Amino acid sequence: MIQKSTELGVTNFIPIIFDRTIVRKINLDRLRKIVVGASEQSNRINIPRIEEPTTLKKFLNKNQKNINLILTDLNSKTKKLDKDKLLSKSNCVIIGPEGDFSESERVEIGKFKGIYKLSLGQNILRAETAAISALSIVGYELN
Repeated sequence: MIQKSTELGVTNFIPIIFDRTIVRKINLDRLRKIVVGASEQSNRINIPRIEEPTTLKKFLNKNQKNINLILTDLNSKTKKLDKDKLLSKSNCVIIGPEGDFSESERVEIGKFKGIYKLSLGQNILRAETAAISALSIVGYELN
């Protein structure tokens, strides 16, 4: 997912530890090597940043005013994003863990100002597939 997301233009990765996160230890050095290789492959000048893992609550509190949060949601009917709103701030696609977000996480995310729910279709996707699909939709809307 990191490699393909880099190739699709992601500029910053923020690993979030969710209630249902299975792998809680992340090898940041390995991920940094992957983004360097993917950046070279896609002829990018700027290499994406990979931040230290954080909790959902810390992530939401830190970014409340400065991002649009695009939530991939099976329950959403929205299949298109508003380009003008996407251009108003930086955009962050949030992908849930295996087993989806917990109910308490859904409540926290729902309180976020500037949240946009996006349907990726009716199929239940693995996290890495959902990320690529969502990034492709956002990239299409912005370009």
